[in-house]
Amino acid sequence: MRTLTVTTLAAAGLLCLAPDAGATRAGSHLTVTGQASQLRPVVGAVETVRWTVTNTGDGHLDHVRLTASVPANWTVKNGPGCTHAGSYLRCELGGLDAGHRVSVNVPMVVHRPLGAVQLRASATGSVGRLSVPGPETAFQVFVVARR
Repeated sequence: MRTLTVTTLAAAGLLCLAPDAGATRAGSHLTVTGQASQLRPVVGAVETVRWTVTNTGDGHLDHVRLTASVPANWTVKNGPGCTHAGSYLRCELGGLDAGHRVSVNVPMVVHRPLGAVQLRASATGSVGRLSVPGPETAFQVFVVARR
């Protein structure tokens, strides 16, 4: 299996640029990585995208949620237990302890158009009543015709 993995920076580190934001969210960090089973999926094939959310902070996060895009005309096959809403999947991942990660595998049937297709995902969580916005990550695969 050939894969491509993309990682984004922890969102809480970016929030430190805003006044007082780092202080209220200290210890709460999320990262999102994406991995495709094929970098050049063929029309009609099943492409499995694995999204992984990691709590790289030092505290527990509640209500961790992943929102992932479904490319136009692609069909989610045997969904991973996520809610399919339009062009997105919303996955409730539950609580996530510091240093732990959770992954969701999303199998999709590849359809046209041919060429580059963007795959995007973002994550959020909460600490008590405080929402902890996470990062967004994206990568692309290149859809090719069947030979």
